[in-house]
Amino acid sequence: MEWITGLLPGWLVEWFRIYIAPFLKVQIRVMARAMLSGITDTLLFISLPLAISFGSQAVWSSRYQLTMTQQTQLERWGSVAQLIAYMEDVPPVVPLVLWYKENGMREENPSNCEGIMGLYSAVTSGALPCFPPGPLSASEVARQLRMGTRVFKNYCPDISYTTTDPKLIKKCYLYYNAGPRSRTSPDDSAYVMNGYDATHQNMILTDIQGRQHRLTALGAWPTHIAMQMQLAQRRTAEMPPAVLAPAMLTQELWDKLWTVTENVEQNRPSDVVLDTDSGIVSDTPSALCRAPIVQECFIEPHNGGDTSLRPNLSPLLITPFRQGELMCGLFPGIDLVPPKASLVLAPMPGMLSRYSDGRGNLTVQIENDEWTLWLIGLRSYTAGEGTVAAGDAIGAVGGAGSQTPGVHYAVYDKIATGFVDALSFVPAAACPPTNR
Repeated sequence: MEWITGLLPGWLVEWFRIYIAPFLKVQIRVMARAMLSGITDTLLFISLPLAISFGSQAVWSSRYQLTMTQQTQLERWGSVAQLIAYMEDVPPVVPLVLWYKENGMREENPSNCEGIMGLYSAVTSGALPCFPPGPLSASEVARQLRMGTRVFKNYCPDISYTTTDPKLIKKCYLYYNAGPRSRTSPDDSAYVMNGYDATHQNMILTDIQGRQHRLTALGAWPTHIAMQMQLAQRRTAEMPPAVLAPAMLTQELWDKLWTVTENVEQNRPSDVVLDTDSGIVSDTPSALCRAPIVQECFIEPHNGGDTSLRPNLSPLLITPFRQGELMCGLFPGIDLVPPKASLVLAPMPGMLSRYSDGRGNLTVQIENDEWTLWLIGLRSYTAGEGTVAAGDAIGAVGGAGSQTPGVHYAVYDKIATGFVDALSFVPAAACPPTNR
């Protein structure tokens, strides 16, 4: 720099040193601070939404019973599996459950020669050749799905396409894994029950070769329910996962605050009137929405047992203004739609389980010793998994005109072993106006 200053007149150099240099020093510091602040603000602007999105997705995906890849496979193969199940006369999701249990729904043969359906006995006996390891075509996947489903049916001929009895379904899954001569209780089988509830976690599985494994994957029965939940709804998410997860968790927080501010106890729908002499639910028009309808897939509910376990409350805090028709399907029941957003209540006491998928479909199951019920189509959960009392707020729906207008209400009678008319359990005071 000295050679440059040597070319300039002394007075100009002195003027620059006194008047210009201090100004530049100040401005450089100011500019550096501004640049650093701008970089920090930019990083926060970018990283904060990303942190919220990824964090929300991690929380939301932790609730999935099936991974997103498995959910995609379920959607892709659902119709094929249903056709196979119909031809082999087993419940609709059985082929997919067996595929999940034996090979994680991957479209490739494992290295053990048993194929994607775990056909160990058939291969070792020579009835079937070794399935060579490697990727499979769609037609070969379908062929093996049918082969495994046929074995399932042979091991458990009492089951059919319309079977809904959990005891029989669980027993058939046990037979597929342990053989038709097995005398183990399905409720004690890790293959069947692992992950179903708090008492069925990390169970020990003894395979057909006598080896023991501690399971982390879902058992066949909770997988069966989870798959039915997803296929029963099939609502397509309008938002990408990066936006859907934060939106769902924000809605959940809002609805939980709603349960705090709403006096649920005071505004709770009326209980069903009980006959105090017999302890049996009255079927008079003043007590219930209607007498039970018995048709197709609906049976007459039992009248005995413990009346405190019975679904005695409406599932909606706000009286529904519209109802659907009784419908069969994966969860035979009825749609109930309130005129505006409503909290969803537990109609009976029991153990609550939650079922979520990557499209924002939410379902709760409540089970006690005599009844199991499902409330399908919630917009949010307001209660965690575990024991709930009748009347507890467990979720919310958006009401007519929203993406989640109401609930599909299904009730299974564990004593009579069949689905029953869910509307016949709704108190008259909470019955849709057309049925009063």
